[in-house]
This record gives sequence, structure tokens and C-alpha cells, in this order.
Amino acid sequence: MGKKFKSIRTEIIVYCFFSVILAMITDIVLGGLIYTVSSTLGKKQYDKVPVSPPTGRGVRFSRHGDDLGMSSSWLPRHLSRDTLVSFMLVTVIATICFFIIYFLLFIKRIVKDMTYISDRIIDIADGKSDEKIIIERQDEIGEIAGRINEMTAQINQLIKSERDALQSNKDLIACVAHDLRTPITSVKGYLDLALDTKHYDLEQRQKYVRIAQTKANRLEYLIHDLFNYTKLTSGEITLHRSKIDLVQLVEQMVEEFYPLFQEEELECTTKYNISYLEMNMDGELIARAVQNLLSNAIKYGKDGKHVYVELECLEQEVQIRVTNYGLVIPEESIKHLFDKFYRVERSRNVKTGGTGLGLNIAQEIVHLHGGRIQVTSGASGTCFTIALPLYKEEEEE
Repeated sequence: MGKKFKSIRTEIIVYCFFSVILAMITDIVLGGLIYTVSSTLGKKQYDKVPVSPPTGRGVRFSRHGDDLGMSSSWLPRHLSRDTLVSFMLVTVIATICFFIIYFLLFIKRIVKDMTYISDRIIDIADGKSDEKIIIERQDEIGEIAGRINEMTAQINQLIKSERDALQSNKDLIACVAHDLRTPITSVKGYLDLALDTKHYDLEQRQKYVRIAQTKANRLEYLIHDLFNYTKLTSGEITLHRSKIDLVQLVEQMVEEFYPLFQEEELECTTKYNISYLEMNMDGELIARAVQNLLSNAIKYGKDGKHVYVELECLEQEVQIRVTNYGLVIPEESIKHLFDKFYRVERSRNVKTGGTGLGLNIAQEIVHLHGGRIQVTSGASGTCFTIALPLYKEEEEE
């Protein structure tokens, strides 16, 4: 019955009304039965009284005592005042008792639902918050159940977020321990060799110093990655926008990677459909995003022997595309490429490996600028695209 009411107050008032009516009806019925039984028993008892023979002349005796005033209605006329008060008191008490009984029966469902909600709240407090509260009511109790379900869902989400954050921290520590240990060990080893003047000549020792410097540069790059990731994910980073020529910025990034292209025997081709494009952006961060895409193309595009960098200005946005022609990325891996710590080759190879944060950092930077980043991979190559909106900054101003 509870789901027919939209207010618990209305429901309780209705239950009170019906309880009073039923209590009064019960009193009347029971009173009538008691009166009927009492009258019947009294009449039978009176019929057993013998009739006395006449003792005087002209005197008649009635069997039923009509002449003595002994009719069937003798009881009310001869009730005393105390008896009436007692009768009324008993009637009131009986009515109250019947009212309580009927009211408790009516609200049995309400009490059951409230007990159920109370038990579920205790379960939630004990950490058992997987089950939802199922109550088909439209009143305040149903609303409370719905609110508790929403609160439980939020608690579960918070717990999941905390667990994910804890797991991310564990992954981060594992990545740091692995990725920093290798170059540090190499730097120490090559510096020891460079200091060994007894077994190595000057040329060999200089070679070991250069290798140690390369490993140190890699170590610095990894630390920079971790530092940027921490700032981006914690929301501590602030965009420092300024007028930047995006075409020049991309050209500069390609030139900085030229030694690596040469070292990996890769040919880099660039194509721009515009010679100058001034945009209001954080040049350092955008350069970092482009740098991560170029680094990724060099690591995984060696087999293709070619990297293609394109900048195209469209009506609403400008696109920076970096394409490599290495191995095709599996479809199931594409949707995870921008996840932190994700590696397609499922290993931490020293040559291609890093923290697994480069693409995730690039994505965060692009999103901060209101843009998007996406990837496609197939027979025509693996293409990473950064799309940045045009004139967005002017509209905001």
C-alpha cells in the first residue's frame, strides 16, 4: 500500500483515521455481543424463578414481573453512576487498545522498510556497500532509499578512485625504480671505465664519457617526464599563454630531433600548408607535446625508415600530424595508447622504453588547450594528430 502514497504524513493520517473507525466498530460489535449475551443469560436466570401463588384478594402476579417494573429494559434504568463511569472508562481503554493494534498492523510495512534501510546503513558503515536498497515507494521513505543508493554509488566510486590512485602510485614507483635504475647503473659503469687510466687510453675514455653523458641525458628526460606527469595530473600546472608562431615551433622541434633521425637512419619529411600561424598558447607545453610525438615516432617507426610531419590549417582548427611507418598498432591497443604506463610491446625495452607517460602527457597538454589528440594505424602508417582550435582564445576574451 505504501507505494500508492507520495507523502508519509498523508499515509500515517489515513492509517490513523481507519484505525479509529475500525476501533470504534470493534467496540460497538463487542459491546453488542456482550449486551446480547448478558440479556440472554439474565432472562434465562429469571425464567427459573418460581411463581408464588396468590396470597391476597384482588392481587395479580405477573410471571414476568411487569407490575413490579421488571421489564427487559430494567438494566439501563437501574445502573448506578459509578457503573456508567466504569463502563465508559472500559470503553475508552478498549478503543485505545484496538486503535493501537490496528495502527501497528497498518504501519507494519513502514516499520519493515525502515528496519531494512537501517540494516543497509549499518552494512554500508561496515564496508558492505555493493547491494542497492530496493524499496518500491513514492514517499519520503522511497526518497531516502534513493538518496542512500546515490550516496552508496558515490562512495563506491570514491573507493574505486582511491584504489586506482593507489595502484597508479604503485605503478609509478615501479616505473621510476626500473627506468631510473638502468641509466644510473650505466652512468656509474661508464664513468668507472673512463677513470681507468691503466687499461684504457684517452680516446677510449672519452668515448665512455660520451656514452655516460648520453645515459645522463636519458635520465634527465625520464625525470622530466615524471615531473610533468605529476604536475599535469594534480592540476598544479598553469598555462602561460603568449603569442606563438606554431609553424616555427614545429620546425624548431623537427630540427632538434635531426641528430636522432640521423642516428636511427630515418628520413623526416615536413609539409605545411601555411608559412605563419600566430596562436595564443603555452609554447613550452605545446613543444613538449610535439616532442613526445616525434620521440614516439622515432622509437617505434625505425622499421619504416621514414617519418612524416605535417601542419595543416583548417577553418576551425589547426592539425599537427606525425606519421611513422613502423609496425601497425593492433586495434585493441589503440584505445589504450594514451593510458598512463601503457606499452604496446608489453615490455620495458631499454631502447624503445620509457616511463610510458609520453603520450598521456601529450594528451593532457592538448586537452588543457581545448584541443584533442587521436591516432590511426594501418597499412598507410601510424598517424598521431594534434588538433588545436583556432580563435578560441579571442572568443573567451
